[in-house]
Parts: sequence; structure tokens; C-alpha cells
Amino acid sequence: MTTILTQNVVTQTALPFADLEQVYEQLAVTLDSLPEKQQTLFLAQLALALAHRIPDIDQVLTAINEAHEGTCLDERGS
Repeated sequence: MTTILTQNVVTQTALPFADLEQVYEQLAVTLDSLPEKQQTLFLAQLALALAHRIPDIDQVLTAINEAHEGTCLDERGS
């Protein structure tokens, strides 16, 4: 995680790549364990649980838009 020190307050801005890979693996395993009909509900619940932990609405909305753009790129084959 990238760390920023501001007036003796530590702010972590992003997960390190190795941690992101671990998140991806756990997410894949979890999704594979669910029936297809429950996967969308799980992802919505996960998104809300993670958003609840982020105290900045702009960061949450940016993440939603980034995920949407990534999905659109996948559909276009880019």
C-alpha cells in the first residue's frame, strides 16, 4: 500500500500489487463457489461493504466509474 504521512497521520492510498493479486484470487474463488444467480447479489453486497469503509463519496463514485469503463472496454475487445 502506498503510504502518505501528513501531520503525523498515516494515509494509505492503494494496495500493493501483491495484495491486489490476493484479493483477485479470493474474489475468484468466492465467485466460483456461488451459484451464478447469486454472483451479482454477492458483488453488489461486496461493493456496498467496501464503500461503507471509504469515507469519501468521490472515491467511491470514481471506483464505480472505473469498473464500468473496464467492463465496457472488455465488451469492445480492447
